[in-house]
Amino acid sequence: MKDKRQKPKLSADLQLIRPGDIWSREGFIEQVRIEGGVMPDAEDERLVFDNCLFKDVSFASGNWRGMEFVDCRFERCDFSNVHLEKAMLHRCEIVNSKLTGADLSNSTIGHMLIDDCDVRYSNFNFASMKEVEFANSSIEDSDFYECTFKPVRFKKCKLHNANFSETDLNGVDLSDNTYDRIEVSLSKIVGCVVSNEQAIGFARMLGLTVNEE
Repeated sequence: MKDKRQKPKLSADLQLIRPGDIWSREGFIEQVRIEGGVMPDAEDERLVFDNCLFKDVSFASGNWRGMEFVDCRFERCDFSNVHLEKAMLHRCEIVNSKLTGADLSNSTIGHMLIDDCDVRYSNFNFASMKEVEFANSSIEDSDFYECTFKPVRFKKCKLHNANFSETDLNGVDLSDNTYDRIEVSLSKIVGCVVSNEQAIGFARMLGLTVNEE
């Protein structure tokens, strides 16, 4: 599958600010970089981040529901147990970061890379994803229930116990990912690409007896 993912359009000259300085920007934060510190809880404020770079920043357990991130890159950031339900992320990259227990349910995610991250126990239920790539990451015990993939790529990820129930996996390539068990809807796996070993597991799910001699 050809990768059409667009990378973030980041300016070369970004203004350095502190996490608390976002409140002086009247809800629209653009062309900045934030390095270190803890982002203040957004509570019920609606914020838009455009053309921003985050390094070593913690969003952990914060309320960021409904926020917008466009052309943003996150390096070594902590999103553990963050609330990002109904958020919008477009042309973003999250690299070498922690998303354990993050809730991105009902979010709209487009042209996004998640690389070398801990994404265990995260929630993407009902999310709409277009041109999204997960690479070199642990996504074990995460939920992708009834998501829309147009398309989504998984490359060299750990997917054990991931839940893809009611998600159409047509065109999704799982062959170079590892897992002992995943949850899928049998009516939604037509066109999914798997390795020979993985195909045996799917055959057993269909009730077939596989002769491996």
